Amino acid sequence: MDVLGIGLPEIILVLVVAVIVVGPKRLPEFAAQIARVIRQMRGYATDVTTQMRSELDELTREYEQIRKDLEEVRETAVKDVDSITREVDRTVREVPAIIESSAEPAPEKRPPANGQETSSDDGS
Repeated sequence: MDVLGIGLPEIILVLVVAVIVVGPKRLPEFAAQIARVIRQMRGYATDVTTQMRSELDELTREYEQIRKDLEEVRETAVKDVDSITREVDRTVREVPAIIESSAEPAPEKRPPANGQETSSDDGS
C-alpha cells in the first residue's frame, strides 16, 4: 500500500512516534485536530478549484466573444476586398474604351477668313 509516496512501514513509524510524542491519552484529540486540519485544507482546495474554474469559464467566454468579433471583422474585410476587386476589374475593363474615346482627334481650329488673328487681349 502506497499513499502519497508513503508506504505502510512509514505510516506505522509515524504512528509510533506520534504515540511517543503526544502520549496515548492525547492521541485521539490530536488525531481529531489533524482530521479537522485536513478537512479545512480540502475545503480550501475545493474553494480554490471552484474559483479557478469560474475565472477560467469567464476567460473562455471572453475569448470566444473576441474570436467571434474577429471572425466577423475578417468576413467583412474579405467582402470589402472582394467588392473593391470587382470594382477595379470593371474599371480596368472600361479603361481601353475610355482611352479610345478620348483619343479621337479634336477638330482643328482654323484662322478667321479675313487673315486677322483673334486674341483675347484688349490691347490695353
